[in-house]
Amino acid sequence: MSSGWDVTKPLRTKEGPGAPGNRCGGHDGSGGGTAKVNEMPKDDGRVAEGGCRCGAVAFRASAEPTAVVYCHCRDCRRSNGAPVSVWAGYRSEEVQLTRAEPSVYESSPGVRRFFCGTCGSPIFFEDDRLPGETYLPAGVFVDPEAFEPEAHDWVSRRLRWFDVLDGLPRHEKSSILR
Repeated sequence: MSSGWDVTKPLRTKEGPGAPGNRCGGHDGSGGGTAKVNEMPKDDGRVAEGGCRCGAVAFRASAEPTAVVYCHCRDCRRSNGAPVSVWAGYRSEEVQLTRAEPSVYESSPGVRRFFCGTCGSPIFFEDDRLPGETYLPAGVFVDPEAFEPEAHDWVSRRLRWFDVLDGLPRHEKSSILR
C-alpha cells in the first residue's frame, strides 16, 4: 500500500475541516501537515533518530519536542496496541524521513497515521486540527528514555485497571489546544 507522495518533497496532507475528536487520533478541526522528507533540518542542538522494527522506515527529529505526553484515548490505544501511548510532538519541519516511504491510514477525518508497510510499526501521526505539528511515539526512537512525559491527556478515557502514579498533571481531554 502506497500513500502516493513523493519522498523527495514535503508531505502534504489533506486540507480543510475535519470532524470531531482529540489530538491523539481525534475527531475535529482543520489545517494540514507538512512533514518533510530527506531535507536536512536546521540545527537546534538536539537530534533524535528512530524508525520502525524492521528498519525499512527511519526518521530524524532535530529540536527539542514541543510536548511529550501520555495519551489515554481509545484511538491511540487501538493504533499502538497498548493501554496508553507516549507521544513526542514536533514542528513538522523538524521531522525528516531518512529512509523509505511509510504507508498511511486516515484513522478518523483529518487524522493520518503513518506506519511501516512491512512490519506495521507506527511512525507518526498528523492531525488537521494541529497544522504544522507531527507526533511520534516515544517507543520508536533509538533512545526512548530521553522522552520523559510531562502530562497525561484524555484521562477521562483511561482504562480503569491502568494507572501511572507519577504526580504529573492530568487532563480530562487534551492539554494541547486545537
